Amino acid sequence: MGSDAAPVRVDRIVLHIGTEKTGTSSIQRFMAKNRAAFASEGVVYPRFTGFHGGTQWGVVAAVQPRPWESEIGARLDIRDKAGALAYRQQLVTSIDEELLACRNRHTLVLSSEHFHSRLSTPALLTELKQLLSRWSDNVKVVVYFRRQDRVAVSLYSTKLKTGQLNPPVFPPFKAGSLPYYFDYARIYANWSQTFGEDAVKAGIFEPQRLDDGDLLTDFCHLADISMSGKKRPAKVNESLSETGVQLLSELNRQWPKGPGQGLNLSRELLVLSISRKHKGRSFPATRVQAEAFYRHFATGNAELAKQAFPSHEGPLFDENFNDYPEVLIPPCADFSDEVSDRIKAWRAAAAAEQTVGLGRWLLPARRLLGRAAVSLISGVARVGRRRTRSSVDLPPVFLHMGVPKTATTTLQETLFSQHPGICYLGKSNNWKVEKHCASEEVYRALQAILWQCWKPTDVAQVRSVLRSYSQMRGPEKPILGSWEGLLIKPSVEFQAILRGAKDALGDVRLVVTMRNPLKRLPSAYLHALKTCALNGKHHTIPKGRAFITFAEWLEWGGRLRLINDTRFDFEKNLRFAVKFLGADKVGVFLMEDMIENREAFFGRVLDFMGAEQVDAELVEDKHLNPALTAAELDFLKAIDGSPEERKQWFTLNNHERRLRLADVAEKGNGVKCTVALSDAERLLISNRSRSLNHWLLNTFDLELERHGYPL
Repeated sequence: MGSDAAPVRVDRIVLHIGTEKTGTSSIQRFMAKNRAAFASEGVVYPRFTGFHGGTQWGVVAAVQPRPWESEIGARLDIRDKAGALAYRQQLVTSIDEELLACRNRHTLVLSSEHFHSRLSTPALLTELKQLLSRWSDNVKVVVYFRRQDRVAVSLYSTKLKTGQLNPPVFPPFKAGSLPYYFDYARIYANWSQTFGEDAVKAGIFEPQRLDDGDLLTDFCHLADISMSGKKRPAKVNESLSETGVQLLSELNRQWPKGPGQGLNLSRELLVLSISRKHKGRSFPATRVQAEAFYRHFATGNAELAKQAFPSHEGPLFDENFNDYPEVLIPPCADFSDEVSDRIKAWRAAAAAEQTVGLGRWLLPARRLLGRAAVSLISGVARVGRRRTRSSVDLPPVFLHMGVPKTATTTLQETLFSQHPGICYLGKSNNWKVEKHCASEEVYRALQAILWQCWKPTDVAQVRSVLRSYSQMRGPEKPILGSWEGLLIKPSVEFQAILRGAKDALGDVRLVVTMRNPLKRLPSAYLHALKTCALNGKHHTIPKGRAFITFAEWLEWGGRLRLINDTRFDFEKNLRFAVKFLGADKVGVFLMEDMIENREAFFGRVLDFMGAEQVDAELVEDKHLNPALTAAELDFLKAIDGSPEERKQWFTLNNHERRLRLADVAEKGNGVKCTVALSDAERLLISNRSRSLNHWLLNTFDLELERHGYPL
């Protein structure tokens, strides 16, 4: 089930396993927010399945025997045994590559609360240990425990959000058969027996038991990683107030979520709306009930205290239950009519959306509580069904079409995908869907518009998918997709893409990033060499060649260069975009400005999009597309000089070539490769780009001369 490629080793692995409801999400967001800072210190927190600070549950799925039957498997699109094997291979490959990218690596950190709840047998933990042994045999397990009754109360809110009808606050169980989820002594024993008692570092999730009363400081101490200079994520309150509990309980009664049913988007959005509006604390049990539940675990807790906290005196947890009420007061308000009205409103809006897409118009009405709102929405829906298409039910849709080697990846991974005020469709290299889209639904919706424009487009379906995606992430946010290859398409195809996008999406706008061609093209050449080395081919490199000179690259340019030379021939496309959409809907930005002042550059892009400004500290200041090193270039040149070595090189698979090249880079001195332009090459590039530069200067008033663009 593993990879055949040579493993990438680290000194140790820190495995954070939860438990659930102990601030795990805060730790994950902290690690993700500081991923680049930790990497500079040799600590790798993989992006794979844990990109936006989310749980790295992919590691759990990789060791489950039948992940396609679990919720995690479904979320990761694992549908059968073959899919599970492919996913595990993909996970191993991705982590290998992330480790290779960190030259001073020594620690791999993995975090998921599902290690606690989903891997509950010694056999599964042994399988996990075997997987982790690929990277290191030295595994440190970090685990936090929280008083069982408090975990159950927190879990109660989660149960309501997932549609459970009248779930018990404290789950019943037979005497002498404690549920594993709450049986901390058994959890600790399983992990200690598998990884060694000295390897398990435990903490108590109570402020007075944490270093400086702070979870993140305490975690860094247990994990033996540095907290110094790291940024803190915003605090998120996921608990429900008493009103929120009552509203969701009534919703689950009136609009039950049946077993085996797929995602009901309207219902999920209504749950999300209630959860966001009604945050707070609730106590759905009495003090006596909480104490009785807690007492079931007294013996195990005492054993855990002896094993994991030998120096601690007294009970394992704070045993003050005074925050629970003596008696439960029956709800004084009847929410049945309110919830009924909300359900009717959301269902009516959903019907309108399915037909013509009225989501952005109807969203405020969905939030109303009165019967008048229901009548209004139902009436609008009836009118909507007679319409063939609405052009204003989506926020503006921005397409970022950066020319290759104009910091596109940096924008994608550090601004677009990270900014909380942008509804991002893709591309992100950490998303494994086709074209690195945000979901399969998004890819299928955009497929006939952006990548197969000769096929008919189902406009209603496209709008429905993007509308739903937009509303889940915030309907007030501009929608953005970023794919750098679109602007350099042949002009006929580009015009079809733009016409199709405007026809289907309505208000379409372009974000274009440019770079001085005297610097962009040498960078594109080196990138082409590296891509050819990693993937076995590149459209600007002759087939079967591992290396060509820059002069040869300028001359050759690919088989289609006479029809569409992707390195130069995009002026016509840009001119068409301005004529077709209007100059005010095309924003052109210079990479040189980003190099000079990253924060100001991001600010101008966000201003154009109408998105709120973002603190520059929110993004990771890291080059995400490493350049070819001098050692790698010499290696490729040597391979290309020998027909036999060249043949052997291209018989390797992509992963094997990637590892070989990374090994060459690691053994080299780290010097980046540069290209010194000859006078003839400089003249050729200047002549080919001068017309575009003059047009850009006249149309957008850019500071091209200051940045040395050929004019």
